[in-house]
This record gives sequence, structure tokens and C-alpha cells, in this order.
Amino acid sequence: MLKYFPFTAAFDLKMGTSLMTDNDTVVETDQHYSNEIKLKQQLLEEDHHYYFNSLQETEAAQWEAVEKILTDLVKHDHINFKINKDNSHWTFINKKLTQEFTFTFGDSSSLPQAPLDWIGRQIQEDLIILNAAGEVVAGQLCFPSGWALNEKLGKQFMEVHAPLPSVTNPMIQAANKLIERLPLNKPVSRNNWGFRLGDQLDLSSKHSTIYREKLNKQLPQLTNTAFGESIFLRVEHQTLTRLPQSGFVMFTIHTYNSSLREEASNSERSKMMLSFLKTTPPELIDYKVMTLMYPQLIDYLECVTLKNQVD
Repeated sequence: MLKYFPFTAAFDLKMGTSLMTDNDTVVETDQHYSNEIKLKQQLLEEDHHYYFNSLQETEAAQWEAVEKILTDLVKHDHINFKINKDNSHWTFINKKLTQEFTFTFGDSSSLPQAPLDWIGRQIQEDLIILNAAGEVVAGQLCFPSGWALNEKLGKQFMEVHAPLPSVTNPMIQAANKLIERLPLNKPVSRNNWGFRLGDQLDLSSKHSTIYREKLNKQLPQLTNTAFGESIFLRVEHQTLTRLPQSGFVMFTIHTYNSSLREEASNSERSKMMLSFLKTTPPELIDYKVMTLMYPQLIDYLECVTLKNQVD
């Protein structure tokens, strides 16, 4: 089951936004680490400019992101990740990938890729950097849902999310203010959610047409049992961190997938998903490309919830 479960008893726009504690880290690894790193490498090799891009003004912020991520990676798993520092001479050891890198901190020529591109290949998270004006200025984005980095580069946070259903306006306004006022050393986290046919991680814009065609073709053919195995709850665990020198904001996105069958097998989770989805505004369901599956989704959860109660 998913580590992060973003639902409450009724629809809520807050998505579990909260201050992170000293024990929390902006990056995490799990059993999917090796496969997801391989997939990232493959995507970046196939279409590098599509999945990674940066503006010239971001080099210093990229190095700040490297430092924060390496620090948290070692904090999260000091057995498999180690960093040794001798002034600006750093050595990073990644036992999971059996890799070792020696580089000069602050000198991008000492790394095989741009700093943000390089560190992104060591972690499961997608990475976005926003400048002090809240504009997207750099990113490595391999696993988005319905968007792509190059569509948003140079755009302000409010523009990035446009057009959104009106029901989400308060949430986006609040998120924009959060980014503007995010203090140093007080990162926050939040959890976005959606239901998707299949567990494909890269659902960027170039796959949108094919995905919608698949929905139209496959959904009517799914039995109740097959529906539970084919539909996946997709949760994006996101963190926002103010970088100390540049004042830019680092945005991390770790995407988790779990089948509806797995999540609904827990009676509390099935009840909560059902009550939450029943109170979710239709315009938001449509924005999340869930309108077609919504009736089957509710039917499935009602059946499972009833069965859980009987059992």
C-alpha cells in the first residue's frame, strides 16, 4: 500500500500540505529505485531536451539543489549513499547503482551533466526550480502527468497551472502565496492524487492523446475485477524548499503508483476514497481525466466497501 494516502472523509483542497519535520527528507528511495532510475536514464537518452532544460541564470541554484539533495539522501539512507567533502573536493558514493563520482563543488565542468540533470539521475524524484519571481527556470521532469517541462519553462507558477477548474482557484492562490513567502529551513510537503489506467510513470503531454484513446477503448471492456487491477491510484508526494543563497525554490515530485484493488483492500481506505470521490466537484474529476472512469470507480468502491463491511 502507498506510504502517502491523500484522502479524507470528504473532498478537501489542502492535499495534506504541512511543514516538514527535522526527520523528513526531500528525497526517498524504495523498492522501485533501480527500475525508476533506469527508466529515467532511458528517457533522458531518447529525448534529453524534452525531459531536462535550464536557463543560464540557474547554475548556482542547481548546485544548491545538489547540496540539499545529497545531504538528505545520506540522511535517508546512510548505508547506500555517502558523501565525503574536502573543502570543494567532493566524492559521492551510490552503492545502489555501484557508482562513485568525484567532483569540484560549484564547477559544473567536473560533472558529466549539468548539476540538476546529474543529481536527478541519482533519485526517483522529478525536480523543478522556480526563481524568486516564481517562474520555472530549470527542471528534470521524467514522470509528469499531462504536462511537460518545455511547455512551462519561463512561466510563472500561476501560469503553469492554467487553465484550472474554478474550484481549485483558492488552492492555487494559496500555493502561490506559499511559494512567495516560503521561509528558509522550513520546507513543506503536499500530496497530489489521481486515478489512471495502468501504472505508466511518464504520462507527459506527448502521451496524452494515446492515453485518452486507451481509456475510450479499454474501460468499457473491463469487468469489475479487472477494473480494480487495471486502475491505479497515482500519488505525487511533493516538497518545496527555499534555497538559501539564490532564494530560489526547489520543487521535488516523487510519484507513487498502487492498484485500486490493493488500496481498496483496506476497509478504511476504501470507505475514505468512496466518500471523498463522491464529494469531489465534477469539474475537478474532468480536469484529472477521470470522467470516463468515474462511474466504474464509484461502483467498484461501493462493492468493495460493502464486501469489507460484510467480511
